[in-house]
Amino acid sequence: MLLLGSLESIELDVPRITARFNHPSVAAALQEVGVASPAALLSTWVMGRTELTEYIGDAPAVTDDRPTIEYASWVRPRELLRVLPRVINLRSDPPVIDADAAFIGELADQRETLLVFYEAGLSAYNGDRPGWASAMRRVMSIDPDNPYFRWVSGQ
Repeated sequence: MLLLGSLESIELDVPRITARFNHPSVAAALQEVGVASPAALLSTWVMGRTELTEYIGDAPAVTDDRPTIEYASWVRPRELLRVLPRVINLRSDPPVIDADAAFIGELADQRETLLVFYEAGLSAYNGDRPGWASAMRRVMSIDPDNPYFRWVSGQ
């Protein structure tokens, strides 16, 4: 997981991101991990400042002299079962600008695919093999060439 923050509001300038994404080395590196388009990249946006503030509550900041993340409870087995549903419930739309209708549609489709993939992950952590298999079949029917999904599914 990668967390980006800013003291200023973040806007995701779609033409600018697309131009950078289309650089051959960037596109190749992202495609290796299943991010095949700028919309797929931006679909990984989870939440904005309001939702993040709600999520973190009064948790203290991680600093060099307080590296609590190395000892955090989220690294414990099965912690994903507590954290992921809460994060999904706080999800917000990415703050895209200058995006056309086709891009917005692709972004929505990519976000829905990720929700099914998260469902598969939760099923796996719960030991629900049929639920995992069903969700992964749906993911693979949507994006059969995604190398990350293929790796997770064992294909």
